[in-house]
Amino acid sequence: MKDITDLMNGYRECSRNIWNVYFAKRAQESPGCFIDHFDEIRRLLFESLVLDELRYEDEAAGSDLPPPALRVVPENRVRLFIKAQSDPGRGSYWGDGGEIFVGPEDISLAYVDYFDFSNISLRDFRFYLCKILRFPGYPEYEGREALIEALEGRVFHDEEAEAHL
Repeated sequence: MKDITDLMNGYRECSRNIWNVYFAKRAQESPGCFIDHFDEIRRLLFESLVLDELRYEDEAAGSDLPPPALRVVPENRVRLFIKAQSDPGRGSYWGDGGEIFVGPEDISLAYVDYFDFSNISLRDFRFYLCKILRFPGYPEYEGREALIEALEGRVFHDEEAEAHL
């Protein structure tokens, strides 16, 4: 696996700056369209700042490629916030299972996105939003979404897992 944390941090900082400087104030006045536009900008930023760096030279540009297999690995023991399951249309919360701490060998997490609790105010993208792939200590949480602080984890491009997609 190749450590791409610096690449992801560049994408995070660029996204954060664009939102906080150019979109946050406008989104507070009229959130709908600005959030949608920003989501599209983030998608394009991710493609150009991260995905383009992970492509192999012999791959055809513009071909339909699956998304890369990105893994989030806690650096030390970190708190894991697991999203509670809820019925459709009902709110959910983060922290199902109480305080759960994990180390790098305890869990396998797939990167989904950066996450903040507010989509309208200033954003820091403080958390990695992940999908729990493997969690032997708590198998009932496998397949669920979880958060860990971005400063407490590293992101890896799992080329071997990607080859099996």
